[in-house]
Amino acid sequence: MSDSKRVLVVEDDATLRRTLDRLLRREGLEVAEAGDGQEAIDRFAAGLQVDLVITDLMMPRADGRAVLAAAVKQGVPVVVLTAHATVETAVEMMRNGAANFLMKPFSPDSLRGILDDAFGRRRAVPSPQSTTTRGPSAPKPVMIGEDPQVREVMEVVQLVADSELSVLILGESGTGKEVVARTIHAMSPRAKGPFVAVNCGAIPETLIESELFGHKKGAFTDATQSRTGRFQQADHGTIFLDEVGEMPVSFQVKLLRVLQERAVDVVGESVPRAVDVRVISATNAHLSQLVAEGKFREDLYYRLNGIDVVLPPLRERSGDIPLLVREFLRSANERHRRNVTDIGPGVLAAFERYGWPGNIRELANVVERMVVLKRAGGELTTSDLPPALTAGIPSGGMAKGGGAVQSLPVSGLDLRAHLAELEESFIHEALERTRGNRNAAAMLLGMNRTTLVEKLKRLQNVPGEDA
Repeated sequence: MSDSKRVLVVEDDATLRRTLDRLLRREGLEVAEAGDGQEAIDRFAAGLQVDLVITDLMMPRADGRAVLAAAVKQGVPVVVLTAHATVETAVEMMRNGAANFLMKPFSPDSLRGILDDAFGRRRAVPSPQSTTTRGPSAPKPVMIGEDPQVREVMEVVQLVADSELSVLILGESGTGKEVVARTIHAMSPRAKGPFVAVNCGAIPETLIESELFGHKKGAFTDATQSRTGRFQQADHGTIFLDEVGEMPVSFQVKLLRVLQERAVDVVGESVPRAVDVRVISATNAHLSQLVAEGKFREDLYYRLNGIDVVLPPLRERSGDIPLLVREFLRSANERHRRNVTDIGPGVLAAFERYGWPGNIRELANVVERMVVLKRAGGELTTSDLPPALTAGIPSGGMAKGGGAVQSLPVSGLDLRAHLAELEESFIHEALERTRGNRNAAAMLLGMNRTTLVEKLKRLQNVPGEDA
């Protein structure tokens, strides 16, 4: 960066304004300041020349939108500084010319990354050895679909990917939340760094601190060797906190501190370790309701929800099913060395009628199963469909009373075999949704855990281990 670069800081909080001034000068930049939006606009009118504007969004007299409009007229790039942004705000500000977002509180590394992007300086991002690290030549994940809701999701993803905003992905189980998280990472300046996914609901409460923050050898009875926590594994990359709504309340305050301080307290160590990570989280729970019930901290909710991305269930975008099916068909052929060439219209019609309670994950599993069983190859026909999709289940899959809606096929069926297969399918799905947690799966199925375990003993190849 050239020493001649000048940044205008527009912020009504004097303490934060001084902090930005100090950090920017460390980067060799000249700094001009404005205490609110109107002062910034007045300085532009008086002929102030700058190379970048960093402006708060909510300010007295004139807000960040007004500053953005004035800066765009001058041809100056703008970074919006905010503690919380909605999808609508992000889309609005980016469409109106904002170059990036900087989320409060921010780390010096985050600010440096914003400056590097703004002034075109290339960064060398360290990439620790990890099985979760994406190499530079790896293909970027993408969402498939033409539905307007999917297009809106992708538009938001593209707008926020190169920022440092925390992202909260909302949607039912199986809608593709991790795909979206990986897409954001792959499109971000952190793409050469690691992507570390953590299922918060699958970690016992007694182990979650050690799992996420790491521990020193001898820190507790079973700590026979030191462990690097997931946050450190994700350093200079992205950490994806899946099912964050299931995180124990007792741990939430510790996570909040990490997000504020950008440092982790390794169990057994007295000095915090700095980490530079972008946080993307996801949940199928209504976090705002959990906040109201006292089961999720409000301050953590707003820290994670820098911007939210809502994924539609598959039943609301059934027009995308043919596109998804053909992609899953291609993938399954390649993975299992099959030669299924096409999908019959009857199969697609059945797919579009079905309610898909397991969403895209369930659709992918069904297509893969059909491809594997079609050893002779050729076209998938209605005779290849699993019983649940041939039994006349309408969209939604469940009656208002809670029972499965069924109609007898013209050709008849073996009721006992059909019910057994339907039961096995639901057990598979429950365990997939709960990532193998049998207690949670039993609750989904309305049975006690002992009954589920007995049924599992009679089944083969059902996922899940004791939890």
